Amino acid sequence: MTQPQLDPTPSPPTYTFGDGDLAAERLRLLAAAFEPSSRAFVSRLGREPVRLAIDLGCGPGYTTALVQAATGAAATIGLDSSPRFLARAWQQAPRGVAFGEHDITRVPFPAPPADLIYGRFIVTHLPDAGAAVARWAEALAPRGRLALEEVDTMTSDDPTLVRYYALVEAMQAERGQLTYVGRELAALAPAEAFVVERADTVPVTLPASVAARLHALNFRTWRKNPFIVASVAAEELARLGEALEAIAAGARPAAPVRWKMAQVVLRRRG
Repeated sequence: MTQPQLDPTPSPPTYTFGDGDLAAERLRLLAAAFEPSSRAFVSRLGREPVRLAIDLGCGPGYTTALVQAATGAAATIGLDSSPRFLARAWQQAPRGVAFGEHDITRVPFPAPPADLIYGRFIVTHLPDAGAAVARWAEALAPRGRLALEEVDTMTSDDPTLVRYYALVEAMQAERGQLTYVGRELAALAPAEAFVVERADTVPVTLPASVAARLHALNFRTWRKNPFIVASVAAEELARLGEALEAIAAGARPAAPVRWKMAQVVLRRRG
């Protein structure tokens, strides 16, 4: 099948953790860490024929490739607002996959109505998540599905990681975003637009070194965020960064990090 043709709508990047080289490396590691749980979830979605799938906030394209492979979709389109991420995504695009620059909170998308729309770790970055979920129904074909994965909980026994999670939650709250939006995913779906077909929480355990590596890359980006600079002493930020790097390198032992991922499937009515 030929690559789908797009009419992209440019929009400035708004990803909380940036779209530079550090962010791209972090997303590569994140894709590897969550590949087993996401593949199991997405593979179930392929039990119905998927002519077109759309991957929301696709970044460098790791989730887009996963959706294509796991569902057997005839065509898959990844949408993102970052030209930097999309340039990377195009470099490794498998057959049947295309990408478009677009603000995913805006509809219509630069694509036909989709049988499946997928998003992982994307709703958490939206300041008005409920409104976005409602609008995505308009981008689905009749009886199409919206499948979302978001964090329900992140817990650790290590004080460094506990502090990191608290700061991320505060920073996102200041931007009108919810770190643990997974707890509210099913409730965000307007009843007039969607039927909640599935709503599960799946445990994911990561070695502390893996989690800390992800967090250390993020931390290098957001430690200069104006809210963080105004809220946290420079000395504490320096100690936090050093501790994350030590855990990531295995120089400081720490217990595994326990995540719960919300996995929700919403079917469009009609």
